Amino acid sequence: MARYRSILGFILVIITTFLVSCGGPAPTAKGPLYSAAQLEQIQHYTEDVQVLRDRMLELPPLVQQQKWTDVESFIHGPLGELRVRMSRLARTLVPKEQPKALAASKEVFEHLILLDEAAQARDTTKAFRNYNEALRDFDSFLELIPS
Repeated sequence: MARYRSILGFILVIITTFLVSCGGPAPTAKGPLYSAAQLEQIQHYTEDVQVLRDRMLELPPLVQQQKWTDVESFIHGPLGELRVRMSRLARTLVPKEQPKALAASKEVFEHLILLDEAAQARDTTKAFRNYNEALRDFDSFLELIPS
């Protein structure tokens, strides 16, 4: 009987050792993704981009009134820096979010190009469609920005 107890004890030690060794390391707490200085810079860049997002609301009345020259001037004027500012903001994000943000900014810019082409062709339907797509992509870009 003593022999069985020692064998049983040995088996329990082996099982316990196996279970402990199979357990992964304890989860470690991760620090904040952004420092206070980075968040301040992101906030500054976001404000610049948000101003341009708000200015985009001036486009539909121009398209509705078919003021095509004004539409083209607005795209090349106030919205001319949009891609640069969005790209600058995207590069301040963590590396995991950068490709998504850069892709979204590229989509916004492509829709603005198509909106410009619609203005040159005097195509109201194409202009509104690309305006709405640009706003949707712009909003998806802004969702990637930390608060």
